[in-house]
Amino acid sequence: MSLKSIRNQINALRRKFAFPLAILRLRRISEEYCHHWHTALTNNKPVPEPHPFILKIAKEVLPLNTFMSLHHYLNRHRDQKTTPEPRAIAVTLFPNHANSLLFTHLFAGELTPRPQPAPPFGIIPCNRPQRTRAIDPHTRAIVRRLRATYATPAGKNPTPAPPPAASNNPAIAAGQP
Repeated sequence: MSLKSIRNQINALRRKFAFPLAILRLRRISEEYCHHWHTALTNNKPVPEPHPFILKIAKEVLPLNTFMSLHHYLNRHRDQKTTPEPRAIAVTLFPNHANSLLFTHLFAGELTPRPQPAPPFGIIPCNRPQRTRAIDPHTRAIVRRLRATYATPAGKNPTPAPPPAASNNPAIAAGQP
């Protein structure tokens, strides 16, 4: 099998699964956007703007000609103060495929979480306490402190601190200067 035939097979698979992958990408993006919209409504904050969301869809999913209907859909939800639905966003963008079996299957169930990128080779994550920075409001200086993450091993009691050494001087022992 030559490299050219392998490349042709890969391109054929990309063409075959382009639309389902676009729908899955749209589902991820729209679920994230609807989650931000819902948290903004519940916290009495302004809801996210639709224009950056539409640009993200055009860049990551497909450039479509139905973005104006999505804009109107999101503005209706903004006026009514309700949360949009990810499936309704997809139906708004792909009205010809609204009743297809593909939408039903791709919007059913939970999506698997996005994989987290692995740390670069040679870097091992550690569980040491990390430094945090806080700004002192009175001096505007950065205060460095360690997070308190002290734990005693199971079954062992910490040893108490030894009592202060007794002094030979009776005045210091009595607490007088």
